[in-house]
Amino acid sequence: MKIALFLEAYLSQASASATHVSLLAEGLVKLGHEVLIVTTDPETDDCYEQDGILCCPAKPSASLFGQSARVSKLPGLMPMIEAFSPDLIHIQTFTEIGGIGLKYAQKHQLPVVCTIHELQDVLEGYGANRPAVLFNKRQGQTLMKKILSGSDVITTASKKCAKAVQALFPCQIHTIPYCVDTERFCPRPLDDPSKESMRTRLHLTDGKVGFVFSGRLSAENRVDDLLAFWSKAVALRDDLRLILVGSGPDAAELHERARVLGVGDKVFFAGSLTRDDLSLCFSVCKAFVSASDSITMEAAPIEAIASGLPVILRPASANADLIISGVNGFSYETSDELGDIVKKLAQLDADGELLMRKLVSKTAASLTDLNQAKALVACYEMALGRHTQS
Repeated sequence: MKIALFLEAYLSQASASATHVSLLAEGLVKLGHEVLIVTTDPETDDCYEQDGILCCPAKPSASLFGQSARVSKLPGLMPMIEAFSPDLIHIQTFTEIGGIGLKYAQKHQLPVVCTIHELQDVLEGYGANRPAVLFNKRQGQTLMKKILSGSDVITTASKKCAKAVQALFPCQIHTIPYCVDTERFCPRPLDDPSKESMRTRLHLTDGKVGFVFSGRLSAENRVDDLLAFWSKAVALRDDLRLILVGSGPDAAELHERARVLGVGDKVFFAGSLTRDDLSLCFSVCKAFVSASDSITMEAAPIEAIASGLPVILRPASANADLIISGVNGFSYETSDELGDIVKKLAQLDADGELLMRKLVSKTAASLTDLNQAKALVACYEMALGRHTQS
C-alpha cells in the first residue's frame, strides 16, 4: 500500500506528532508499504521532495508549531503527490497541510484516516491579539470539522483528546497505541561509562539525585506549576535536583520563577538535548516528573518509561492513562504527595534501582514502531472497506 502522511513541522522533530509519524513511517516500511511524508519547511521558497519527504514553504506563525504553510504555495504540492500516487491519505494535523491532504483525497476519491494529536490551537486559538485569537480558533474548528467529516476512520492515542473532540463534533474515534523508539530508549547498564559525563553536564555530582522533565517550556505544560510543587516538595532537601530539558517561549520567565521560589539552586535548565542525549539523561535520573494536565499524549513520558524511568504525573494528563500505579509510575495532586514519592525513589539503592528499571521498561515493551504500524494498517484496511461501500 502507498500511504501519504500529512502533518505540520515534521522536519524539526520537536513535537509528539512528528515523533509519532517518524516511527509510524519506519514501521510501515518494515511491513512492506511505501510512505510519503507531506509537511512544511520555513527554509525554502519552493515545494520540493527529498528522501520521501515532500515539503511546502512555510511562514512564521504564532501557532503551537511556530510555522504554517504558505497558502499560495500549497497547489505546488499536488503534482508531486500525484507522482507518488497514494492509495490512502493519513492526515495528522488540523492545519492547511491537513486541508490539502483532504482536498487531494476528495479529488482522487481516496480513503482518509485522521489521527488526532493535539487540540490546543483548535480549542484556544492563537495570535497577537484577541481578534486574531478568536479568528484562528474559529478557522481551526471549521477545518477540524471539515477534515473529520471527510475521514473514513478517526484515531487518537489519547482518550482525553477523543472526549474533547466529541464534545465539538460527535464521531466514532478509535484508540490506537502510542509507540516509542525502543532501540534508543531502553535501560542502560548501571556502569555505562557515558553516564558520568552526563551527570557532570546536569550538575548531578556529589550525591545529587535528579528528577527530569522534558518538553516545551511553555504554558500548556504547566512548568510554572511544577516549579511551585517542587519548591514545597523538596524544601528541606539539598540533594534533590529538578532537571528541565527543553526550550520554549517561557524559558526566561521560568528561570526567574525558580529564583523567586527559592529553588534556583535546586533546578537545572538543561536546554534542548538530542534524542541520544535525552536517553542518556533519563539513565542518570530517578524519575520523570510533570505537572501538565494536557489532553495531548506526549512522547517524553513514554520514552522515559521505555528507558526504565518511572513517571510522576498529574491524573488529569493524557499520559496518566499509561500509568500502572506503583509499577511504572505514580500520580499526585498535592506537593506533599509529590514530595513523598520523590523521597522514596531517591532512597533506592543500586540494586533497587536496577530492579525498578527492569519492571518499568517491561510495561513499554509492546510499544514498538512495528506494533503501531500494524494497528494503523488495520485502520487503513477499515477505511478502504468503508470508502468502497460509500
